[in-house]
Amino acid sequence: MDQEKRANKRARKLGLLSLVMIMLLSLVIGCAKNNSGSTTEGNTDGGKTKENTGENAGDGGSSPSKGPLKFSYSRPTWGPATYTKGGAYEKELFKQANVEIEARIIPVVDYDATIKTTAAGGNMPDVIWGWGPVDPFWKDLQNQGGFLKINEYLDQYQAVKDAVPAGIWDKMADDKGDIYFVPNLIYPVVPFFINYRADIFEELGIAEPTTVAELEAALEKIKASGKGIVPMTHGNTVPFWAAKDLGTSFGTYSGWAPTKEDPEKIIPPEMQEENLDFKFWLQDLKKRGLFDEEAGVNPDASFGETKFKAGRAAVILGGNLQSLYIDLKKSVPNGDIKIMSPLTGPEGQKGGTRVVFPQDRGFYINAKAKDKAAQFFEFLNWSLTTGSDFRRYGIEGKTYTVDAEGRKVPIPDEQREAPYKNAQIEPLKFLDPMSEKLDWEAQELSFIGTGIQDKFEYYKSMFEKYAATPYNDYKDPTVTSPTNAEVGPQIWEDYMAKVDGSILSDMKLTKDAYKAARQKWLDAGGQKIIDEVNELQSSKSEPNYVD
Repeated sequence: MDQEKRANKRARKLGLLSLVMIMLLSLVIGCAKNNSGSTTEGNTDGGKTKENTGENAGDGGSSPSKGPLKFSYSRPTWGPATYTKGGAYEKELFKQANVEIEARIIPVVDYDATIKTTAAGGNMPDVIWGWGPVDPFWKDLQNQGGFLKINEYLDQYQAVKDAVPAGIWDKMADDKGDIYFVPNLIYPVVPFFINYRADIFEELGIAEPTTVAELEAALEKIKASGKGIVPMTHGNTVPFWAAKDLGTSFGTYSGWAPTKEDPEKIIPPEMQEENLDFKFWLQDLKKRGLFDEEAGVNPDASFGETKFKAGRAAVILGGNLQSLYIDLKKSVPNGDIKIMSPLTGPEGQKGGTRVVFPQDRGFYINAKAKDKAAQFFEFLNWSLTTGSDFRRYGIEGKTYTVDAEGRKVPIPDEQREAPYKNAQIEPLKFLDPMSEKLDWEAQELSFIGTGIQDKFEYYKSMFEKYAATPYNDYKDPTVTSPTNAEVGPQIWEDYMAKVDGSILSDMKLTKDAYKAARQKWLDAGGQKIIDEVNELQSSKSEPNYVD
């Protein structure tokens, strides 16, 4: 993922990026008047008028008496971009929250590029989804004054402040303690399971693999079976990230990690031999027809899941067990799916899961939308207090049912009426507290809702097996190298982008050629970037985002 963000085109790359940044900054600062119909003039109390904030924000955040809360925002959507404004779910949300939200959605695969390169369109909203201070582009805009400082609103709206762990707020703060960004939280342990067709393995007499070598042998047997199916494919993301937890069996962290020689020095994955061993192992599988020929080539990230759900692949790296199982049953009624336990690697490494920093984008407030800030925070506060049930479950009979025990059971998306499907709800989702990010009761209800409750305990046990051996990224995401900010994208494009992005598309690319390109990158400034990160990040200890 980091590699994708670095990939900007050269020549015009840095020049274009700088130009776009200037345009974006000017629009962030200057366009709120066009979007909100007002400016901050005449509102000198920082948006803390009674009608904007409500006097009861601390005890649940009652909505204002004078008209609805209003703000516009832009965000990515992970599902299909089929959101229709004015839908039934939107109307109910607006009614219950006394809010009017003007949402602009962009498919997540296009969001980062679109939000930068279309800045000249002059349509920046009051609230903007971005990566926050962990990303140089957004951090630079923040430093230039493009976004509103939110400390006072966090102090006023306690439910919003409490939704995010104090340690994460600390990461969002600048060197003055000022915070500009509301992080969208994810649980740091997100296993990408190795799912497999248990019925096919049983038919071919293949025992569940426990090592990488046994997995490879199983794939060879599937290819030779004459079934004409893909031995192994990957889920809905880029192949090496979909394979991140298989990579741990090779000892790769898919992130910065300490060197064997010096635990006080960390290096990026491109410098780690274990990472290269894993990537070129996947390349070798692809050469031999054991890994999907479309991996690293097909721009449609969903191709692998489509094949697996249709019964045309035997193993998939990543993918959600619930949706995989339900959709597979439609194509192959007798099909079954199981999850391989973390595999033992070629050198005896114990596989596990690559732990992630518990933030995936979040919200900035336009600096010139100060009159909308309190309204946005009041809405967030409502969604975490009075409106918590609506935020979590939606509308009874439309998005959930109540079982005999009084539990709210989600209705599967395919069984919902069109106005209440996830594509209509996701664009109107905002902040969920960390306390809900690993909610096993909610997970069980989700399994019940889809009719596969018998799979829940198995799923939970496999989650715990993967989580037992965490592989962290040791780099503090808020530490930025000055050299990387200055020339990082350029030298990456010059020397590394082609080789690192071509391992699964150029079958003639060798590990030696990769290392030669890497050396050029190091000489051009890569080594300085590594040295600066190590100098600026004082603690090299293993991060802990769970406890």
